Amino acid sequence: MSTQPARTHTDPVDPVLLRQVMRRFATGVTIVATTEEGTPFAAAVNSLTSVSLEPPLILVCFKIGSRTCAAVERNGRFSVSVLTAQQEEHSRRFAGSQPAADDPALEFVDGLPVIRDALAGMICNVESTQRKGDHVIVIGEVVRTHHVQDTPLLFFDSGYHQLASPRPA
Repeated sequence: MSTQPARTHTDPVDPVLLRQVMRRFATGVTIVATTEEGTPFAAAVNSLTSVSLEPPLILVCFKIGSRTCAAVERNGRFSVSVLTAQQEEHSRRFAGSQPAADDPALEFVDGLPVIRDALAGMICNVESTQRKGDHVIVIGEVVRTHHVQDTPLLFFDSGYHQLASPRPA
């Protein structure tokens, strides 16, 4: 592993270098959605993590200025749909965090839009939000889940990927 000399706390990390480093971390791809005044809002999000099993908490991050994030904060509820390998087009479409009115990929569960036939999903109540850097961290309490067996969509090195098929034993 190649390393650079230790930096003092006052030396800033180059954002371009940090982006290159973070591109080396493979993630799943999700669509986070909510409604506001009957209009669905949805955004592609790959910053999702489990925070706690008891109570059941997850974390998602949105770029400050995201209209979906603003709608999530006002509504107090949101859904998370984990995409399958066949749902890449949904990620591309919702990457702009635009309103998702009448999108055929969406169906409603407990009054929230979710991606039809997603690999997994959660319905969450907003537990807290916090602004850090150029993002808003949203902690959600999970109140409903579902999942199916399928292949996940992965994001790595600024591109979409799929898991390789397992080799026969």
